Amino acid sequence: MTRGAFDRAAVAAFLVARHGAALGDATVEIRPLQGGLCSEVALVTARLRGGARPRRVALVAKLVHDAREAAVYRRLSTSVARRFSPELLGAQRLGRRRWLLYLERIVPAHPWPWTDSAHTARVLERLARFHGETAPVAALPAWDYEAENLAAARGTLSLAERLPRGEVPALARAMPALRRVVAALPAMRRQLLAFQPLGATVIHGDVHPGNVIVRRRGGVAEPVLLDWARARVGSPLEDVSSWLQALGYWEPEARRRHDTLLAGYLAARGLAPALTRPLRDAYWFAAASNALAGALGYHLSMASDSGAGQRGAASDARAAAARNAADWLRVIRRADACWS
Repeated sequence: MTRGAFDRAAVAAFLVARHGAALGDATVEIRPLQGGLCSEVALVTARLRGGARPRRVALVAKLVHDAREAAVYRRLSTSVARRFSPELLGAQRLGRRRWLLYLERIVPAHPWPWTDSAHTARVLERLARFHGETAPVAALPAWDYEAENLAAARGTLSLAERLPRGEVPALARAMPALRRVVAALPAMRRQLLAFQPLGATVIHGDVHPGNVIVRRRGGVAEPVLLDWARARVGSPLEDVSSWLQALGYWEPEARRRHDTLLAGYLAARGLAPALTRPLRDAYWFAAASNALAGALGYHLSMASDSGAGQRGAASDARAAAARNAADWLRVIRRADACWS
């Protein structure tokens, strides 16, 4: 986050507006947090000295440069999705393409809960409730995701074709499948979105361990989904595959229990937990869509970054990126086999 990205006066004005003019004498601290690639996120804490005795408040401020993202949060706050996301406390427009969103701070009950498969399963149960309760005609801001997904897929293929094969060894085996899947992507996605009984509904669009926090409320562990910038109408399997594939890279147990967890999602939707061939096909089409939306391209780029150097941490980062790219290329090959 760049210095001065957050307007301290704007944050203080929001706190005064929320807590009353009498609380104007506030000590405000803004501490950067790890956030998305296209936004800045900070924890805002304030010691409010007005009133009978000092009070401490905390919230999360997110600076966004896209009016759509600001509109998504506003619309989510008036729908059933508000039960699955941090509460939107307010929004300030700072300029034509700059918004400050103020969100409820979610305090994690565990720094990394995913070694426990019960928490992994709870996320899928939470997604099942969200997908089942959110109307597919929910009024989200317009986004031609299909065109953007296809453009990203073609960009990924172009990058892959330019890379020396030694940069990412898995590419040599996967290139024919990658070309076929990119060519078939529009038809593949039409089949995915029409797949019944799941069909299409509002989805989160970016479910991975960095976007899920488990908090404890009323003595019960409750997953909360963060960062709704990519919320859209899509296939529920895009969320499910995103979660299972991303977590499987970090937790071997999640990878081993993949089919059991997927069946658990179906059961939570009130469906037969049978992993039929059509269901598996749709799942891998969804996973390939996620890979081509940017994840595979990002890791290919990182694995081949000529400016990263060859030694020490830079070399380790490139090797990790190559392994991640290989994982996503396995997804592409699975989708290709299903399509064939």
